[in-house]
Amino acid sequence: MLTRSENTIQQRWLRYCQRFAATFKPLDSSAGLSASNLGLIVVIPCYNEPDVMHTINALYACTRPGCAVEVLLIINASCQDDDTIHQQNRKTLDELSTWAGQFNEAAFRLHCVYEDSLPVKHQGVGLARKIGLDLAVSRFAEVGNEEGVCVSLDADCLLSENYLCELRQYFFVNRQHQIAVIDFEHRFEEVSDDDHRDAMIAYELYLRYYVQGICYAGLPYGYQTLGSCFAVRAKAYMAQGGMNKRQGGEDFYFIHKFTTLGQCGRIHTTRVMPSARLSQRVPFGTGPAVSRWMEDGSGTYSTYDSRVFQDLRCLVNWLQGLAEKSDFTIGGLQLLPQVLVIFLKQQGVEQRMAEIRANTASVKTLVERFFQWFNAFLALKYIHFAHKTHYQSKPLIASAQAMLREGALPPKSLPPRKRGACPREGVGDALPQIFNGGQETSEGLFDLLSVYRQHDVQKTWQESGITQVKHGNMERRGM
Repeated sequence: MLTRSENTIQQRWLRYCQRFAATFKPLDSSAGLSASNLGLIVVIPCYNEPDVMHTINALYACTRPGCAVEVLLIINASCQDDDTIHQQNRKTLDELSTWAGQFNEAAFRLHCVYEDSLPVKHQGVGLARKIGLDLAVSRFAEVGNEEGVCVSLDADCLLSENYLCELRQYFFVNRQHQIAVIDFEHRFEEVSDDDHRDAMIAYELYLRYYVQGICYAGLPYGYQTLGSCFAVRAKAYMAQGGMNKRQGGEDFYFIHKFTTLGQCGRIHTTRVMPSARLSQRVPFGTGPAVSRWMEDGSGTYSTYDSRVFQDLRCLVNWLQGLAEKSDFTIGGLQLLPQVLVIFLKQQGVEQRMAEIRANTASVKTLVERFFQWFNAFLALKYIHFAHKTHYQSKPLIASAQAMLREGALPPKSLPPRKRGACPREGVGDALPQIFNGGQETSEGLFDLLSVYRQHDVQKTWQESGITQVKHGNMERRGM
């Protein structure tokens, strides 16, 4: 007889299938699928990945979390892919099937899913991740665990030994969070080419600078959105319509479904360590961005002017200052920077404001509704618009330093580190140089990245007294 929980998740799964047409082949019933204590399922898209065995071994070496773990390796290609890719995929399938036959056990099982003819229109990391996550949710439905956690990883990653334990513990303790992003650090030490390594350091600094700029503005979207660094509850995955099929940026759009709902958390007690390789598997993202910087050849890395985040902070402060719904007018927007006002008007803000006023009963819900409209994508769209019409791109190191000076990152005295090493701490005596216009050198970039890494882990963005929107509510955090 089905328990209430089993009945609930199975009914949800059936409704999800009807609405969102999950596309996958069920796992072989002879593959040992009887784990009643299944708690974590790790999904790894795998396209032309000769070194994925390192990731599987890293998972296997993790401390066991007290529940059964399954790993779904989605080996994928389209019918139009080059034969060398299909050959590598078949080799991966053979090698990992052999590995599974040797190492699979009750508490840890690897399953290889081989999809060699995905539709060309959608084939890519988004569809592969969707197939894996849909399959993971179907497994939790089979065993009746609606609190099961689906983990998204990539085929080039290494992991902290406590990775699986920390994921399970986080979701057990933080019941209010339906999804969480996981701390990461790229493996720069494996890159021998100086230009490649410097560009990769700059790119990670850019990622952290952008997210912390959003946090500085007070917007509720300050989360890294890497496909290799998040985990989501099975029931929440279904409630939000599952993963999309985008060939790039699928992680950004999926994770931000949860941020404005206040359902996203951060896991800083373990780490994912992606490779620092150059990859063209997606149309945009890490590989293409780093390649463009390297092709430029100037050794100067440009990014957004930090003043654009000040514009967004003005918007948040204006919303925070609303005393009555009647203050929420197009006239009130004139207090904001004109470039932001122009953008908002182009996006139809006047009509949106009228709709929001008519359908909310309090300032609190009004603000929540506004940020459901002015979401993470629209904020990014504004940043691009502002740089086309008003601001100029700035050197990355100058913009990242400006963020420090604005007070979003209170500096600390840190011990020195050796060239090429990538610890969490260690900029030492170089820190005053950072604030005094340090040069965009390998050492300067990495020193600055070290500051950002440390403060990301320490969660100072949420605890430093910055005004921030949380769950749609404006609040001043204590120092």
